[in-house]
Amino acid sequence: MCKKIILLILCLIFLGIFHTGILADQNQEKETSVYHGADSVFKAEGVSVIWGVIRGTDESNTMVYIKLVATDKAREHFKYYSVKATDAFSDAAQWLAKGKKLQPANMVEHARELFQTLTERTILLYGDIDPENVENEKESFSVYYLSLPDTTPEFTEREKMEKYFVEAQSRLENVETTVKK
Repeated sequence: MCKKIILLILCLIFLGIFHTGILADQNQEKETSVYHGADSVFKAEGVSVIWGVIRGTDESNTMVYIKLVATDKAREHFKYYSVKATDAFSDAAQWLAKGKKLQPANMVEHARELFQTLTERTILLYGDIDPENVENEKESFSVYYLSLPDTTPEFTEREKMEKYFVEAQSRLENVETTVKK
């Protein structure tokens, strides 16, 4: 009888540990991966973010470009994206892209002068969501920038910037991540 009770207790302990492990895995899947993007070239979880600027005659026509590149594997998990500009002090925000279908290559552009009032940028990636109701959805992945990265190259012609984007993405092909651990 004593052996049966000990065996039953061991089975219950094993089931408890097994069940706790399953719950931990489920909770881990629901957590958001949050990254701080410090440089103009970023890569994590199959998603690359590359920044560029095309200088105009003044700030109002100097444009900032954010290129998002997602591998096929990343697009199995991330279906939509948004980009938000935020004021760090007032939390005022403006959507630069909102609930867009994530393609292999995506481009977001805005005037550089917007950084004067809305200094932060957050790139949000989502799984299966309602893109019309993105404000109420939980992102699966985000990368935030406190301002325009200092390392962002500036160009006078779009063709030169696009060539830079191709070269930067090529350099990232064999890199798993740019995130320092």
